[in-house]
Amino acid sequence: MRKLNLFITVVLGLALLVGVNILIKRAGWQWDLTANKRYSLSKETQKVLKSLHSKITVLCFYRPGDNGKEQLEDLLKLYARENKHFSYEFIDPDRAPNLAKEYEIFQSGEVVLIKGKKKEKVLFPDEEKITNAILRLCNEEKGFVYIVKGHGEETIAGTRSISNLSKLLADQGIKSKEISLLGQKRIPQDALSVLILGPQKDFLSAELTLLQNYVNRGGRLLIAFGPETTSNISSFVEKLLGVKVLKGFIIDSVGKLVVGSFMAAIAESYPYHPITRDFNFITVFPTALAFDLPQKTTNWQMGALLKTSAGSWLETDIKDLKKGEAQFDQKTDKKGPLVFGFWAEKTLKNKKNKSRVLVFGDDDFLTDRYINLGGNKDLVRNALNWLREKDNLLSISKSKVNNVFLFLSPGEKFVLTWVPLVILPVLCIVLAVLVAVQRRR
Repeated sequence: MRKLNLFITVVLGLALLVGVNILIKRAGWQWDLTANKRYSLSKETQKVLKSLHSKITVLCFYRPGDNGKEQLEDLLKLYARENKHFSYEFIDPDRAPNLAKEYEIFQSGEVVLIKGKKKEKVLFPDEEKITNAILRLCNEEKGFVYIVKGHGEETIAGTRSISNLSKLLADQGIKSKEISLLGQKRIPQDALSVLILGPQKDFLSAELTLLQNYVNRGGRLLIAFGPETTSNISSFVEKLLGVKVLKGFIIDSVGKLVVGSFMAAIAESYPYHPITRDFNFITVFPTALAFDLPQKTTNWQMGALLKTSAGSWLETDIKDLKKGEAQFDQKTDKKGPLVFGFWAEKTLKNKKNKSRVLVFGDDDFLTDRYINLGGNKDLVRNALNWLREKDNLLSISKSKVNNVFLFLSPGEKFVLTWVPLVILPVLCIVLAVLVAVQRRR
């Protein structure tokens, strides 16, 4: 009787577990308990999917047993769960050669996203690539992000290339084009924004007038200074916004710890702004100058975007800096925290359009060499989206898996080695022998 009761209890327990498992699976309940939310979509992807109101179909060309197929299917299930307009299908290119030819599939592992007549192809997809493809499909903006040239600025194909910046824009369906302001009567009407990146020579007065008029009629302007060089773009910013561009270089002890240079400005925490909302990355600026923002402004709303740590200062003695003998001088240097990036915005008289300006004290962080360092790319992406009032399409980076190291003392190593491998097995054998001897008696 006792054995029967035990058997019934076990069967009922197993039935309960199976029933709960089936219920959870059918209801679609899911909990991600990993520290980095490894099995969940990022907040940025969820935001993009919530703004999706038209059908998107994903065709995944994979052969049976291909590497990454199961992981991709698990990922796409998360997308489909977030939005009913999102659907996907796996297709074996060997069994559907005509379909593979139609979508120009040349190897297994390619994915095609379709929205109406628009298509986007992704190779070896992950969350970032898929979400970027959705952004490109949904983007209806027509125009260009213009990158000013002619004053020694960074160029898409120059020695200090910004090709990754151009690609970052292309990933969101935005075209970029270099432009010379000479001979222009006005900034083109199709300008989504204008970027001035590290000018090394002065602008002509006619060029500055073009930029002034562009901003006054609701233009979007991003200026990144090259701290090592000077140009009249500094006086342009001071006159336009009422800020003061400080002379000197930022010295930051945190920069020495992060990238091995005291001259690298590091941002770890950020004032509240849509660009840096929920932003938990450090950003690195190899060299930077600082700004003094006015206490009050008449036309512009303005605020800091990037600040150094309290242990930083603005070094004004360039001779000592070149010798590597820079020391904080209370009389001539400025103590941190220092503002080295800020935003400005004003509403035009018609109350409908806005002018937006972003100014950074460094231009190196936009180049191919540094844009992938820390959270630089995410900051740039968010900044360009804010300029174009696309605040809902911000960074889509996934949190990376952190390496966690376990350090054990000699005593802990002894316990973890001997208890499970020696003591417990020996104890089980001893108990078994004792039980066997007891039964024989």
